Amino acid sequence: MDERQQSEFNDAIGYLNRLNSLFYLCDNSSIELDAFSWFHSLMALERELSTEMEEKELSAFETLRASINSLISQYLREKQRSPNAGVSHELYGALHSFELKLRSIYKDSGLQNKMKEDASFALK
Repeated sequence: MDERQQSEFNDAIGYLNRLNSLFYLCDNSSIELDAFSWFHSLMALERELSTEMEEKELSAFETLRASINSLISQYLREKQRSPNAGVSHELYGALHSFELKLRSIYKDSGLQNKMKEDASFALK
């Protein structure tokens, strides 16, 4: 396989801006209890963070996404019958857990804060 030519520039700033925007959308959707928007914001965030994930994490997120998708479908059916229907504890908890796992990937990848193994670097 041919190697691609590497650019001297990268999209790190744009990438971090997209992540920041998606976290902002997730926060707003969760505060407004808009489960549908929250779920789709989390899926977009997952796509952005997928390059930082290992194969087993990608598989685990696929399983998690499928289970939440069925809860979202149920939520939308209930919302159609009764527009004032709220988000179930099960759905809220699943979305919350999904977001925490994505935030963990974000942090563990060093995207949230620059991380050094040697603590003495923090003082320089």
